[in-house]
Formats: sequence, structure tokens, C-alpha cells
Amino acid sequence: MQRSSVDFFIEWKQAFSSCISSDEMSVRAGQGSDEVLVSQAVWDYLAAAGRPWLVDFEDKQGLSADIIRRGERGGCCAVRLSPVEGSSRARTGMMESLVSPVTRKAFIDLCRCARKEMTKQEAAPKRKRSLLPCVAAMEPDGERSLLPPPPPQPRRSQRQQQKYRKSADMDTCVVLPMQQEASARTVSELVVCHEEESTVCSICMGEMVEKTTLDKCGHAFCRSCLEQAFQVKKACPVCRLVYGQLIGNQPANGSMMVERDPDLELPGHEGYGCICIIYSFPPGLQAQEHPNPGVRYPGTDRVAYLPDNPEGNRVLRMLRRAFEQRLIFTIGTSMTTGMHNVITWNDIHHKTSIWGGPRCFGYPDPTYLVRVTEELREKGITAD
Repeated sequence: MQRSSVDFFIEWKQAFSSCISSDEMSVRAGQGSDEVLVSQAVWDYLAAAGRPWLVDFEDKQGLSADIIRRGERGGCCAVRLSPVEGSSRARTGMMESLVSPVTRKAFIDLCRCARKEMTKQEAAPKRKRSLLPCVAAMEPDGERSLLPPPPPQPRRSQRQQQKYRKSADMDTCVVLPMQQEASARTVSELVVCHEEESTVCSICMGEMVEKTTLDKCGHAFCRSCLEQAFQVKKACPVCRLVYGQLIGNQPANGSMMVERDPDLELPGHEGYGCICIIYSFPPGLQAQEHPNPGVRYPGTDRVAYLPDNPEGNRVLRMLRRAFEQRLIFTIGTSMTTGMHNVITWNDIHHKTSIWGGPRCFGYPDPTYLVRVTEELREKGITAD
């Protein structure tokens, strides 16, 4: 006998009264904010000679960088930033796994430093040959210097020392304008350095070829690099701003139902009722857009909760648009069960439990509505 949606909702409400959720947020198959596109040459350098830099990045950020896709022509590759096992990010669960723009920028800066180091190493043999005629002198601290050792200073009488101090003070007054000039040169050099960095493509870390600037955010890249990045996801590789309407690969045979319970109050949102979202997907076959076309995937039912207040209803409207654009779910590997070819969440976090807080994917969670709004914005879904 087939269950009705009301019976299924009642069973889920009872099941989710416990702290532990039966299906954790397990999506990593989609194109999320945890991926960064970098040059293949830069990644090869980081994986070999620049390995200590990656280890330092893991220690500071609590994230590990691993390559997950390579370009067809070897131009660029996709690198995923994931929590390190045993770190604070891993212990707090996937509710905090969204990679922040600051962390993404730190990784991009790491790749830029690796690119500069590669350039220095390529130019090192020429520089070494130019220094061969010089004779090095050993400093007292063991460091080598290319300048000859200073001559021994003669001993001076007390009157000579006073006269020497006066002349030194006058020299100091004369040198001040030179120091200001040197400071001005330093500022100008910093400006030139900033201009040079603005001509570096953030994807390949090299000089821009056929510079192409995105009209909304103003970030610029090589034309070929940007075309390859847009084949993966039509969003800016730096700020993740979506260009055009993003369509996912969520199974097309699913449904999204909404029910409201005015007597059920979510912790942290007292005085308001509860919005219950019921997602239902029957079993089917994977299409060409999925990882394994023709392979069967099982059906699934999921329940999520929102407060029935103005903010919760605004997020509900955005989630409905995301469902229509097939962005809520995808097909991949569940990080909870390890099963392959199953329907999983797609980087838009839901509250699948009423209680337990963020560790149990429930309430109270004061910043949840702000975070999920940002996740939807990165996929081009806004409240407007």
C-alpha cells in the first residue's frame, strides 16, 4: 500500500525529533564554492617543490587541496578545498564547510607566489652566471657578501670624536631629503607592482593573453582561460558571481511540497510557526548530464525546516526557484553512506532536523538564513 505525503511527513517529523539526522549534507559532486581553477603547471609545482607551502596552508586554514579534474588540453585543472580530518572544520560538520572568499583568496595568493617562484627559478641560471666574476667575502655571522670588507677605523681623540659627531649630525640632515626620495621611489615601485599583478590572469597565473573583463564584477582573465572556466561553471572564478541562468543536473522527475505547522516553533524563532519542505524523487536512470549515464539510481525523500516568518518565507521563495532550476540536488556519492549513484544535496544547505543546533543540522542557528542566502546567491538565485 502506497503511503500518502501526509503520512510520510508525520513519520519524518517523528524521526527528526532526535539530535542526529539520518541523511547528512553530503553533496560534493556539484560545482560548489569549494573548487578553484588553477593552471596545471602551477599545480604540478605546488605538488612537488612547493609541497611545504601546501602543508603550511593546511595547518593555517584547516583545509586540504586536492585535484579533482584536469582540463582536456592540460591548460587548467579543478582543485577542491576540503576540511582536513581531525581539524576544527571537520569536527563542526559540513554546515561550516562553505569555503569563504578570504580562504579562496589565500589559496589564489599561494598559487600566485608559486608562479613567481617558478619564474625566479627559470631566471636563476642567468643571474648566477652574471655573478661569477664577483669575489665574496665572509661576514662575521657566516653570511657571504659581495662587498669588500670595510677598512679599519682609526682611533680618535675626545676632541676629534666630538667633531666627528657634529659632522655626522650634519650629514644626517643632508640625507633626509634623500630618504624621502627613496620612500617616494618605494611607493612608486609598489604601484608598479600592483599594476603588474593586475595584468596577471588568476587562472593560469601568467600574463594575460587577449584580456577579457567580465562586465558585472570587473575581474579580468585570459580569453581562453575564461572560456574553459565557463565550460565548467558560468561564474566568475574569483568572486563566484553567476553570469546567466545556472541550470543544474538535478533529476527532473522530483517534486517539492510545502506544508505549514503553526503550532511547531523552531528553537531560536519562537513566536512563529514552522515551514516543512518535502522533497520526493522516484527511482530512475541517469541521463547524459550525470556521472554514469544509463545507470539506475534509487529514489529518496527529504524533509527540511524553515521558520514561518518573513525571512524564512523569503528563503523559501529562493529555494523554490533553485528547485525549478534543478540546483538543490545532484547525483553522486553520499559522504554519509559511501554509496555511489545516489541523489545527494548540491551545496545548498538545509536544516533537516528541528533540534540539536548546527552539529545536528538543526536549530537554533542564528546565521543559517544568512548563509543559505549567500549559497543561493552564488548560484544566481536572489530575492529580487
